[in-house]
Amino acid sequence: MRVRRPLAAVLIVLPLLGACGGKDEITMPPLTPEPGDSHLVDTTATESGAESFPARLALYKYLRGIAAGNARVCAYLTPDYQRVAFGAPGACRYGFAHARAKLRPQDVAALRGVTVPSCEPGPGDGDYTVRFEDLDWKGEPARPGGLLAATFTLRKSGAYWQITT
Repeated sequence: MRVRRPLAAVLIVLPLLGACGGKDEITMPPLTPEPGDSHLVDTTATESGAESFPARLALYKYLRGIAAGNARVCAYLTPDYQRVAFGAPGACRYGFAHARAKLRPQDVAALRGVTVPSCEPGPGDGDYTVRFEDLDWKGEPARPGGLLAATFTLRKSGAYWQITT
């Protein structure tokens, strides 16, 4: 009877030890729209609203990624935009944390509730523009500047939408 108790304890604890991943890397789940964010859908139900949805979703993920402190949002920026915003193409990865640190805590909190309800076509064919004042905020809006441009121009690059100059 005494032999069975340690064996039972080992059989219970062993699967629990295997559940420890052992990875040192901290990962985040992908940035996805929250179910309650109906503001991503253009309420005018026009054809352009459906067409612009992927572009608006890219901007939404960029803004929410800034709030989360996720440097992977740099993938949403073209090299030209990174050159203007960070001084060199590809410099977002190195300058993101510093640029985000310049945002006020209220701005970061506001970005956690931002949505992109609409956009305008242009300036080029297939491009879309979102003005900062057209963003929808759950509470007090953030201030434009730094990572938060006065206008965002979105252009399709391959299969993805990116923010460009």
